[in-house]
Amino acid sequence: MKKAFVVLLVCMALIGGTAAIAAAQSGETTTTSQPVPLQIFTTYPSQVVGANETASLTLTVRTTTGPQIVALDVRDLPENWTASFRGGGRIVKSVFVQPEQDATVDLRLEPPADVASGTYNFTVVARSDSEEAELPVELTIQERAPARLAFEVELPILRARADSTFRYNVTLRNAGDEDLLVDLSSQAAPVFNVVFKSGSNEVVTLPVKANSTERLTIEVKSLINNIRAGTYPITIQARSGDVAATTDLSAEIIGLSVINLTTPDERLSGDAEAGKETTVTLVVQNTGTAAARNVTLSATAPSGWTTSFDPAELPEIAAGEQIEVTAHLKPAEKALSGDYNVTFRATPEEGANASVQYRVTLRTSTMWGLAGLALIAIAIGAVSLAVSRFGRR
Repeated sequence: MKKAFVVLLVCMALIGGTAAIAAAQSGETTTTSQPVPLQIFTTYPSQVVGANETASLTLTVRTTTGPQIVALDVRDLPENWTASFRGGGRIVKSVFVQPEQDATVDLRLEPPADVASGTYNFTVVARSDSEEAELPVELTIQERAPARLAFEVELPILRARADSTFRYNVTLRNAGDEDLLVDLSSQAAPVFNVVFKSGSNEVVTLPVKANSTERLTIEVKSLINNIRAGTYPITIQARSGDVAATTDLSAEIIGLSVINLTTPDERLSGDAEAGKETTVTLVVQNTGTAAARNVTLSATAPSGWTTSFDPAELPEIAAGEQIEVTAHLKPAEKALSGDYNVTFRATPEEGANASVQYRVTLRTSTMWGLAGLALIAIAIGAVSLAVSRFGRR
């Protein structure tokens, strides 16, 4: 039994020694790594920029030893390139660093005007009295797409009545690699008002980022309702410096009838007699640009009056034409003398109606006047007879 136990201890010792030898041969160690005394790094050490564009990198300098001044430099800088370190709004050549308190500085790299496209490598060096750290940086120069503006219109031709607002949905595209501030303008007949809108806001200038689009609504409205029917061109333009884009829109105006009501001599007053019919000649005009159809005539008169028209309906009044209509008025039998207002109205099938107020001066019938005189005469005769008879007594 003792011999077996001794054999087991010897085997365990041999296994432990073998494991120690293997660990030593593989280079394994149980000691922890020491912190780096000086570091310099950036979040984006590899960047792509356009030709003639300045690249800027934010550098972080860190130390684990005592406070120290760290000098900065760029090694392997390509010919004719300019590199500068900036901090606190000034060009700097070194930075003061304290343990556990990082210092930051900006590195600005400016390639020459004739720089060729390609990848450029250089090294940023941070150096203290006892330590040195390096940061490899890669900068790729590529040609920038030239600035270019373009319009895309969903429906460039719209058709509506003259009193409508024409709304065009437009996309403005910046196909270049540079952000642009774009001025918007239009060319249209003076009778039109053209407004550019971005969302619900009216705009005349619009920022458009590189390789992006902006949605616009262009609202066009005629300043008068009787504009002649036809097709009206509208040109819109977007310009930023020497870069410009234009596109053509069309507003097709549908003719609009405009009814006007008056009398041949434009006199809007007359006389009438109670209980007797009188006539008034009216002129129905169409001053619009399209025919007025199914125009009906009506009137609003004092209570007890009757009105009618000949004709009572006009099937069509062509643009620029006029038609005479006879209005028949009959005041009430017992209407009192005085001035009365009658409103005549012409209503087309489409469009706004027209109305005019006509003043009627009313006189009572002469028969009533004669009857009154007769009554007065009878009264005077009766009084005279009474005086003569009773006066004798």
